Amino acid sequence: MRNVGNAYLAVDVQGSLLPQDVLSRIAAADRELPGMRPEDYHLAAAERLGDAASRRWDYLLGAYRAFRDRLAKLPEGDAATTLTRDRWLLVLLNEFGFGRVPYQRGGLQLAGKDFPVSHLWHSVPMHLLGWHSDLDRSVPGVTKRAPQSMLQEFLNLSDDHLWGVLSNGRRLRILRDSTALVGSAYVEFDLEAIFDGELYSEFVLLYTLLHASRFELIAPDDGTATCADCWLEKWRAFAAETGLRARDQLRDGVKEALEALGTGFLLANPKLREQLAAGRLGRDDFHHELLRLVYQLIFIFVAEDRGALLDPAAPQDVRDRYATWFSSRRLRRLAVRRSGDRHGDLWKTIVMVIKALGADDGLPELGLPGLGGLFYRTAGSPQGLTDEPRPDQLLWCDLPNEALLTAIRKMSTVRAKDGRPRDVDFQHLGAEELGSIYESLLELVPYAETNGVGPKFELKEKVSGNDRKLTGSYYTPSSLIESLLDTALDPVIEAHAKSPEELLTITVCDPACGSGHFLVAAARRIAKRHAAMLTGEDEPVPSAVREAMRKVVARCIYGVDINPLAAELAKVSLWIESLEPGKPLAFLDAHIKVGNALLGTTPRLIAAGIPDGAFKPIEGDDRSYASALKKQNTREVQRVSRETGQTRRGEQETLFDDAELPGNQKLAEQARTLAAIPVSGVADVREQERRFHELETSDELKQKRLVADAWCAAFVWRKHAEAPEAITTATIRGLETGVTLASERAEELRRLIEQYRFFHWHLEFPEVFPAGDPGPDLNPAAGWSGGFTCVLGNPPWERVKIQEKEFFAGRNEAVANAKNAAARKKAIAALATSRDEVDRLLFAEFTNELRQADGWALLLRDSGRYPLTGRGDINTYAVFAETGRTITAGQGRVGMVLPTGIATDATTQFFFKDMVTTKTLASLYDFENEDKVFASVHNQFRFCLWTGTGRRSPQERRCRPTRRPPTGLRRSCRSCGSCRPARRWTPSGRPWKRTTPTGRSTRS
Repeated sequence: MRNVGNAYLAVDVQGSLLPQDVLSRIAAADRELPGMRPEDYHLAAAERLGDAASRRWDYLLGAYRAFRDRLAKLPEGDAATTLTRDRWLLVLLNEFGFGRVPYQRGGLQLAGKDFPVSHLWHSVPMHLLGWHSDLDRSVPGVTKRAPQSMLQEFLNLSDDHLWGVLSNGRRLRILRDSTALVGSAYVEFDLEAIFDGELYSEFVLLYTLLHASRFELIAPDDGTATCADCWLEKWRAFAAETGLRARDQLRDGVKEALEALGTGFLLANPKLREQLAAGRLGRDDFHHELLRLVYQLIFIFVAEDRGALLDPAAPQDVRDRYATWFSSRRLRRLAVRRSGDRHGDLWKTIVMVIKALGADDGLPELGLPGLGGLFYRTAGSPQGLTDEPRPDQLLWCDLPNEALLTAIRKMSTVRAKDGRPRDVDFQHLGAEELGSIYESLLELVPYAETNGVGPKFELKEKVSGNDRKLTGSYYTPSSLIESLLDTALDPVIEAHAKSPEELLTITVCDPACGSGHFLVAAARRIAKRHAAMLTGEDEPVPSAVREAMRKVVARCIYGVDINPLAAELAKVSLWIESLEPGKPLAFLDAHIKVGNALLGTTPRLIAAGIPDGAFKPIEGDDRSYASALKKQNTREVQRVSRETGQTRRGEQETLFDDAELPGNQKLAEQARTLAAIPVSGVADVREQERRFHELETSDELKQKRLVADAWCAAFVWRKHAEAPEAITTATIRGLETGVTLASERAEELRRLIEQYRFFHWHLEFPEVFPAGDPGPDLNPAAGWSGGFTCVLGNPPWERVKIQEKEFFAGRNEAVANAKNAAARKKAIAALATSRDEVDRLLFAEFTNELRQADGWALLLRDSGRYPLTGRGDINTYAVFAETGRTITAGQGRVGMVLPTGIATDATTQFFFKDMVTTKTLASLYDFENEDKVFASVHNQFRFCLWTGTGRRSPQERRCRPTRRPPTGLRRSCRSCGSCRPARRWTPSGRPWKRTTPTGRSTRS
């Protein structure tokens, strides 16, 4: 049985039902917790809860021993159902205040299905089984469905039953409706271990949590009370409230932990200080290595507390050796009791664990399996700190115990209201918490400096108003994600649920994935359905879902983010959620990529040559020089037209037939081969990594990337006489035939690639976007076939144009606080000729930022990738929405959380009109930010949950509904006899009145 935190040996929690901190406070009868007065347990005011539990303990201990004696006398093969119920479970429940629990003959019926629940106490179903019955498996001739799955499904379907009890006498589970959690939700007590091992503290928790008063309605008996009005629900609400406070503290604690680690490494390693001082190791690189180390520690904390880190086959003495001398749990205990010293022995134990997890065979002497993934780069690193920086360099450095224990203490404890430290519940730390905690860290800038005493590492807030829009790191509450998945992912799952293997052909992508919150939520839904199909249970047991989750994460999940730290965090989130004991972590480098998902090109655009719009001057360009380049490019296009016998009638038309579009068939086949490698150990993951490296460094991919990058770079190339020779259509055609660029031009291209991080979907994911061979799912506008079956996300909503006031806030308050725009522009111009060098440097920084923003805008408006949203004062959310439609397969779906301006703004009117006229709008739920769903956004700002369908065939576009259907029904089609689920918007574009996910009536 896994531990809850470190306190209980016989208690397990699934589905984050109640955190360890709240369970500990329940067992301790903490009076700050609601419902803990003696009167709340139907005791006398002066009677202590512990005394009442003690009396029940003595009686039940005797009853349990008598029951076991009777059980031993039963013949082999007897399920012992009657004996277990009458002589043990009903005795236990009676002592916990339930009295006589009525037996349910024939069970319960709901939604046309039978649920053979054995007992019912008021609104609490109690399914009591025999000692030899398995809770997680069906028993032929006894139960057609696994008891756990059956009772969980009943709770999920019923509006009148929220909590339930399931037990076979050996284990007892308190279950709750888990529809919002995607998976089982329960607290399990190992009754056999509690009473055989006389674990009194676990019994006290059982008594305080299972007592009948916890399930009783506490609202006035006026007919308004529901099954949600009980102390268990009050505790869940309390846990959510305290969890938010703890999350804020933990966020600050991790920042302080990073600073403690950074300072400790600098103090103990002179060579590291020399590298930073000489610039051979950048501050950002140092910060990245520190953050990666923290990711590794958090992963170990979570895996240990979930009982999933060690090899399941490891002998007990080996497991004990790890727990006693090498576990992070030991370090967390030491961190609370000790401040540490200048020795580095504790750090050496962590290094040994991290290296073992990255090795092929792990470290059997400690029961550690090879995991790869987050720990992969550690394998084969040379001993000793070298003069040159390299990955995982910190593992070869020294670190004082004082710095290490300080960092661990900051990461693993929070302060309660009374000031006492409380342990963080890492066992139930999910992707949602991980994302909300760590995404804020991506907005911090590292500083390594000397404070007069010694070196010091600090993290400070960014001051640029343009930085946030570049990161793509926006935290989305789980409630919004689940609502969006209902309309965007569930129909895709239904369409692919013909077999478990076909379900794994679903591909889900978030083009601004951040911490991976959307990806984890989508993977959970697919994994649950996959497990349900394999087991035949509508509510599969957690072990089956965990096994399916690993497959889904490895095969179905894709993501992109412009921030490398965010992309790595998304991988960590996926690895934590898909961790299976003894199995290596999935290889995710081929699916989670770094780049600007908005700035790139397509086979169709490359074939058409560089459009004239690429030569519009932006900040710092020479207008006459740019005009000359435009004329030169036009002549080159005309020359190619004459040579091919084709003419270009418009900016977006290609010079080639579809069959002649730039292809990627060989790259797609390599990617599919890589994904098909069976994985049973770290060696297989390394083989995937080797194949991926071969693909990334192949001559074909490098040439195609060079052509695509050069095509994009033409828009942002410096257009004046002193700049390297500009890129034109002739340059692109030359690169396609293998011509190399001169060194000066090649260096300028590399600089622009690094600055703008161009991202070309058909080259990064060639197996998803096969190009060059027109297929049945051809996207004519892009020139590729296929696409993702589901695209999800909450993309950044920021104006591309630089906001002068935002930029100078924190840099130059005089400019930022100018009385009007004209005065601000005059003040900015004055910076260029200021006598103060700081002012001149600030002006240079501003012009660089201005040019980059202008480059973004030019690519978005004039590249041809965004004919519907690349207009006016562009906001990133609009072009992300159009990107989502472009990369979605013809039969797929796209869903995003967007500002409602996607349907109402003048600059997005063409996009919205196109969705309506092509009948690709599935739903649009509008809501106001009144409840501060997005904390940093004004409460009157409006958002929507937007869902669209993929490209539809002409036959589908001709379909018309026969009539307006009732709410909840699908439309029937007069011309084809089929129907589609887009029922919230009429064909003419007139909205129907619906209720939003927040309960507010609106036009959606």
